[in-house]
Amino acid sequence: MSDIPIAIVDENNVVVGSASIDEARKRGLIRRVARVMIENPQGELLLQKRTAKMLFPNCWDNSAAGHVDAGEDYIVAAKRELFEEVGMLADELEEIGNYYSDSVQGDMILKGFNRVYKIVTDEAPTEVQNDEVAEVKWFTLEEVKKLIKQHPDKVTDGLVDVMQRYY
Repeated sequence: MSDIPIAIVDENNVVVGSASIDEARKRGLIRRVARVMIENPQGELLLQKRTAKMLFPNCWDNSAAGHVDAGEDYIVAAKRELFEEVGMLADELEEIGNYYSDSVQGDMILKGFNRVYKIVTDEAPTEVQNDEVAEVKWFTLEEVKKLIKQHPDKVTDGLVDVMQRYY
């Protein structure tokens, strides 16, 4: 987990300060999250499986996702996370939506404004960030929906949110 402070926002998504990820989760501070879905020309989605040490351990997640750092905007964060987590550079990402999420996971209060992007490419990642990403795999839309329905314990809330809203 990074020690870089993340952007903290108010209920109108206006930056009001910064905090560590742990502090934001402990105090229920509202943060910004950038999410990226990689699609191939055949309409398949690339998902990443999180490592055992991450929140939602060993669960399938968006292609890449992460907090917006203090002083950063959503698109910069999305491109950074895409490169850090799956080694992909993207000049252009298409914004597909925004939503607010509010949940509790154990002793963590997860409140955030989420901005979702996608990129369509036939490239597959060649390197993943081993600390956070256990593996990546292409799924059809039907396979992702089946995974969510039949194994809700094997997917992240973020993946469920994105699939329900945009796919």
